[in-house]
Amino acid sequence: MKINSLGIQLVLVGALIVAIGLALWRSMEGERLSYGLDVEPVLIERCYDCHGDGMDKGGIALDEYADELELVSDKKMWAAVYDNLEKHLMPPPDKSQPGSDERELVIAWIESEVFKLDAKHPDPGKVTIRRLNREEYNNTMRDLIGLDLRPADSFPEDDTGYGFDNIGDVLSLSPVLMERYLKASGDVLNQAIVTEAAAPEVLLYNENKFKGRKGKPNKSGDLSSNGTVAVRLKVADPGKYQIAILAGGSPAKKQWPLMKVKLQNGPAKDFRVTTNRNNPQAFVIEAEMKSGEHWVEMTFSNDYYDPKAKDPRQRDRNLSVLSVKLTGPLDRPVPAPSEVQLKLFAAGEGKGSEPERAREVVRAFARRAFRRPVSEQDLKGLMGFYEMARQQGEGFEAGVRLVMQAVLMSPHFLFRGEIQPDPDNEKSIHEVDEYALASRLSYFLWSTMPDDELLNMAERGALRKDLDAQLDRMLADDKISALSRNFAGQWLQLRNLKIVSPDQKKFKQWDEALRAAMLGETEHFFASIVDENRNILEMLDTDYTFVNERLARHYRIPGVKGEAFRRVKLSEGLQRQRGGLLTQASILTITSNPTRTSLVKRGNWVLENILGSPPPPPPPDLPSLEESAKGDNKNKSLRQQLEIHREDTMCASCHNRMDPIGFGLESYNAIGAWQDEEGGKAIDASGVLYTGESFDGPAQMRRLLANGKKDAFVRCLSEMMLIYALGRGMEYYDKPALREIASKVEQGEYRMHELIKAVVRSTPFQQRRGDG
Repeated sequence: MKINSLGIQLVLVGALIVAIGLALWRSMEGERLSYGLDVEPVLIERCYDCHGDGMDKGGIALDEYADELELVSDKKMWAAVYDNLEKHLMPPPDKSQPGSDERELVIAWIESEVFKLDAKHPDPGKVTIRRLNREEYNNTMRDLIGLDLRPADSFPEDDTGYGFDNIGDVLSLSPVLMERYLKASGDVLNQAIVTEAAAPEVLLYNENKFKGRKGKPNKSGDLSSNGTVAVRLKVADPGKYQIAILAGGSPAKKQWPLMKVKLQNGPAKDFRVTTNRNNPQAFVIEAEMKSGEHWVEMTFSNDYYDPKAKDPRQRDRNLSVLSVKLTGPLDRPVPAPSEVQLKLFAAGEGKGSEPERAREVVRAFARRAFRRPVSEQDLKGLMGFYEMARQQGEGFEAGVRLVMQAVLMSPHFLFRGEIQPDPDNEKSIHEVDEYALASRLSYFLWSTMPDDELLNMAERGALRKDLDAQLDRMLADDKISALSRNFAGQWLQLRNLKIVSPDQKKFKQWDEALRAAMLGETEHFFASIVDENRNILEMLDTDYTFVNERLARHYRIPGVKGEAFRRVKLSEGLQRQRGGLLTQASILTITSNPTRTSLVKRGNWVLENILGSPPPPPPPDLPSLEESAKGDNKNKSLRQQLEIHREDTMCASCHNRMDPIGFGLESYNAIGAWQDEEGGKAIDASGVLYTGESFDGPAQMRRLLANGKKDAFVRCLSEMMLIYALGRGMEYYDKPALREIASKVEQGEYRMHELIKAVVRSTPFQQRRGDG
């Protein structure tokens, strides 16, 4: 029987499928995969068109290695192959596509033979010791001391890595920052623990507050003849006050002016003014004063004028009153301890002598600040500051306050370190201890220190056993809002919203209220998904959003009044325009230029933050879109210009992925308002994704992403959340953990809490290895 070419191809494909199935089965049974027998046939069939048999697109030729040892040693190349296969970026859509079994086979071989990953003993990686970033410092000081003063707002900006500002490798410590730590710790503790009376208030009255006789305005305090100027002093609290009059004058007949100072219902005193106006003197009286208004009068009583005097400097005696300063009360009592102070000192109640009380107060404070038990050696060193303060005459509270400041300057407070059983052995893999787990949990979800319940459970060794219940408690706490501000704010690049500057001549509706409303929508939207444990795919497409009156007007949503945000269900017509993150004005504005939209920025944002497959940065010598649009091309539409731009093969590889997504968002202007046309021409928001799926308009594109690209989105969000939770970037050995997280999310029906819990239960979060 004669077999045609199609039949031969079917037979070969069938044989390949059988071989792949057997190879995967052997792999699951623990047998090693063979490159020559299992993997190379797939690469020849699917990849050699571009990366073998003399072809080396992208500089990759899979058949030019001297031997298999050299081949598997090229981790960088295989990491790229892994990513492209996992994210379905390769082979290109116009080439024959491998089946899921083929992809899994090659990925499994890369993990076992190139990355040397051991599924039974996964590598959790290590985390660089890192200092608290600004937000973590503010929140930790708030929860440790009890005052929400946000001292770190004046610190230098934190550096970022992998999109986040809590990455250990980039959080440096400069001398300037150390100075700010010293000032911040002193300022906060001085407000929390008051050991002295409050400084007296100072009010300054200059010449424009002076009055003449009978209350008539006096243009200045200059008196060229006998007369009086007066000032009305306002006293808030009764007590002893000091009144200081700054005055100068000029002499005549060898006598200087006399000034009589008289306080209403108070003392009077005469002063001889012996310096001129340019070098004035301060004349002081003190008096008990009641609350209310009090007049003080300055009277000039010895005027003299002799125009014929031989010495011109002795011809005219005058008085000049420049200002009056009221200081007081001078006798304020030391205030009673505040609730904050009483709470900080509560651990010392009933402990005997002052040193014993101080020791217990310091022990309790340092345990919370260091987020672990305090050793006797730690305590001994800290108590040295207390003893020094007492020897210098400071009281009990002031001595303890000094110790607390030393705690706040300690690396054990400023840095998040983890005690390890074998820190110098990078092959030593172990669970992080319960105190480290408590800190990992609290800084991941709350951006602050562990609360007492977490620390107490860690002390009992019960935190891991009760992890699910603790996660539920933490997710229900108000402090979970930090996840929206700090994780979502950086993953979605919302912090860029405060620095964008749309052209107000072109976008007259732009103002600060609109900027704030844009941010509020996205923060409320993300927070609702966390708080209500909603489906994370709603971030891609949904039928509701959050608006206040200002944003509702921008979106043309009727019936919304007031500044408060509320959830609104979108009508069928509005669902064509809005729904999910991609249609929110915050995202659309930060991915625009000041005067126009940028479909390249928008497409790149979606690839990077939603699909997890950002294109590489363009080569430095690549022509810009504007340069490509010179000559006859400058009158063409943006779509036509980009088509010309993509004719350059160097441009096409990235723009084929970015541009279609950007076109799908062209129905929104540079500040996220809906537009059916631009420049008198109808908007064409259709496109074809790089992987071949077509859409017409943003609504279809959203549905396509939520349904057809949900695996990529879950993988991307899982990776971003694990980076944020660990404070480090992802490495090749994290691939199995990320795949396990994504699998758990799918099993949990894509609920947000399932994602968070999967991250917390993951090997990299629960374990670590030594630093080496």
